[in-house]
Amino acid sequence: MGKTKKKARKSSTHGNQPELKGDLPCPYRDLAAEGKGEGLLFPFDEKALAQLARGTAVVIATCLALPDAIAIIPTSPSAVSWGLRLIGIWTIAAVAWFVGFLFLTGVFRLISGGVILTAKGLKVSRFDRLIPYETIHSLSLEPNHFFTRIFSLPETARRLTVLFDLGFGGAIVKKFLFPNFLPSFFFTAATFDSLVLHLVQRCGMVQPAEPSLLSGFSLSRPGELTRIAATFRFMAKQRVLVTAIIAISLVSFLGRKAVVNFAYNQGNKVYAQGRYDSAREYFEWAVKTDPTFAAGWNLLGQTHYRLAERNLTDFKEARNCWRTAILCKLDFVEPRINLARIALIDRDFDEALRLLVHAGKLATSDALSRLMEAELWLKMGRLDDCAAQLQAVAQSKVALTRSQRLLADCLSAQSKFFSGDKKGAMAAIGGYSLAPGNYHNDENVTLLLSSRALIEARPDLADMAVQRQPNNPDVLLQAALVYLQTTSLSEPEREARCRALLNRAAARSDGVNPWVGTLFCQLALLGHDKPGALAFAKQALLVSDKHQDAIALSYLSEILQNNNCLDLSSEAASRAAALRTRKVKRQFSILPD
Repeated sequence: MGKTKKKARKSSTHGNQPELKGDLPCPYRDLAAEGKGEGLLFPFDEKALAQLARGTAVVIATCLALPDAIAIIPTSPSAVSWGLRLIGIWTIAAVAWFVGFLFLTGVFRLISGGVILTAKGLKVSRFDRLIPYETIHSLSLEPNHFFTRIFSLPETARRLTVLFDLGFGGAIVKKFLFPNFLPSFFFTAATFDSLVLHLVQRCGMVQPAEPSLLSGFSLSRPGELTRIAATFRFMAKQRVLVTAIIAISLVSFLGRKAVVNFAYNQGNKVYAQGRYDSAREYFEWAVKTDPTFAAGWNLLGQTHYRLAERNLTDFKEARNCWRTAILCKLDFVEPRINLARIALIDRDFDEALRLLVHAGKLATSDALSRLMEAELWLKMGRLDDCAAQLQAVAQSKVALTRSQRLLADCLSAQSKFFSGDKKGAMAAIGGYSLAPGNYHNDENVTLLLSSRALIEARPDLADMAVQRQPNNPDVLLQAALVYLQTTSLSEPEREARCRALLNRAAARSDGVNPWVGTLFCQLALLGHDKPGALAFAKQALLVSDKHQDAIALSYLSEILQNNNCLDLSSEAASRAAALRTRKVKRQFSILPD
């Protein structure tokens, strides 16, 4: 009679139910006495679920942090920085899992309530089907020390296995027993002990010696040993198979994640250093490991684009990578904008506009798609639309990055230059340094150099732009225009340099750029080859409206008028005017053409 509560709990583990009910709070609720139904409810314990959430949070956070520990190596400048970042990653994962798991188990506890023992059978939850006692053929209780240690549970975890038959079905179904598992870590120790004892007694399996609730037990109905043994053998094989599958899947998932993230981060690092060949190898490694990695495909395309600018690969490779990135992630904005840039190089204005409209709808606060649309209007020769678009971006509340600000100023400068306002064009970009080393890789230094070369008629800046992007027809043509304007070179030298640039641009333009014919026409007129000049002028006029440039046609009209080619000059002027007022459809498609 002098036992303490601690001793009472210890004795209760051996099945002393009167002491459990007398010395401790009742471990179950009598629903009939409460007027809430029938049977005894053994409730899930909030504290036990919190302990389980804490233990699992440590394990899950550790597993998730392992691949990140490898992935952040390229971006960590020192071991101390690496350790601090890893601790931060682990802490965030642990807290997120603990809060999420606790919320889900709280919802589960609220909905399920607990295990119910009625006069007729067992209900694993409030809304579960009833398992009649007469269909239960075996009860076994076993401790799980490994589970206890790995999740740091305060008491030894135990699992009650209930084998039962469905009680209906044909001869084949009746040959099988089905398991139902009741783990102890959902309950307090007293509640779980009481549940086990009540279930054993109601199933009529009480042996002369009380079942041990600490070391475990196995009880069965007479005459069912063969079915029970077969079921346990099957469950043992199933456990081994499931464990192997989980282990292989876990190692495969975590290992692949570590490889992908490491390759991606290392690729980013060398990309920022301008080592595009090495970056390409890392990004290819990442997408080969995970073919659905959209960010990897996007940066692989960006790397191919940078190499294509230097005439080392083809823009086709970049285009294919960006299309794959969109297929992997349909709402991915960046590859759409990148594809629009290639479409502008190819002078496929309709496709570029479709991509930019869709990008703007997917990311309404992104300024880059709007700036790219301004560049589209500039390449089409619609200077008023370009200026209006740039003004709308400037008046919006969206903050521009440094690279976006440079792009906006360069587009404004070129728009003013082609409008005849050289002073305003110089004011737009005159404050920028011309040293490429002062800019990052994501800043369009080539456009800055090309714009300044046009405004100041400086062949040296044009050569720097061509050296940076020798595969870009727009850069080549603007350099040729600079050489046609300059007077610092001799006629033969200027003609030779200009012709070389135009030939390279023509080879990359595929007959869709009117500037090729226009500048060849001017070059021919400077060489007093009027028939050849007229042939090149007609070539420029043959370019269809969907690829045409109103600025190029206006420039061609002026050249022809100065050389008394009035018919072709008038045709070019009228085409230019029509292009500036042509209606453009603002439509989009989910996938690029």
